[in-house]
Amino acid sequence: MKKIFILMAIVMSVSTANAQAIYVLPNGKSIPIRLATEVYSNVKSPIDVKAIVDADIKDDSGTEVLIRRGTPVVLDADIKKARGVGKPAFVQLNFLNTTSVDGQIIRLQGGYNKRGESRRGVALGVGLGVGLTVCWPCMFCLCIKGDTVTIPENRVFNNVVVNDNYRISTTR
Repeated sequence: MKKIFILMAIVMSVSTANAQAIYVLPNGKSIPIRLATEVYSNVKSPIDVKAIVDADIKDDSGTEVLIRRGTPVVLDADIKKARGVGKPAFVQLNFLNTTSVDGQIIRLQGGYNKRGESRRGVALGVGLGVGLTVCWPCMFCLCIKGDTVTIPENRVFNNVVVNDNYRISTTR
């Protein structure tokens, strides 16, 4: 009889040691995102842009970690090269989702856009203005491209937020 009580006490203590607590990750909670790769607009082959969560995301009381630092972030990168007639390069990053400590997909909302400086006025002015009136070889100035865009590695984006309310379970 004593063995049964001791066995029950051990089972109860082990089951309470692995108790799970439920925490809420609220809609609109800010998630800092860090770029893990450099984004350069004028590359020959497409680049795989990678990003991670920059800091531990904790519950409202600040005791339990809901999303760990270094968790990969899925993002969509739209990169357009600079083109002739002064058209600038363009980079758009949309942060889509990440993963919580219990394996849930956490949808994110936010992004970043950057456009290079346009050189359309110079290309058209010199190419057409001088090329048609004075010296026809100046028509090649229409090939002038706009500025490129570079976003350095380790850039942190703080304008990304959680898109919905999530209930995340953690083990104590």
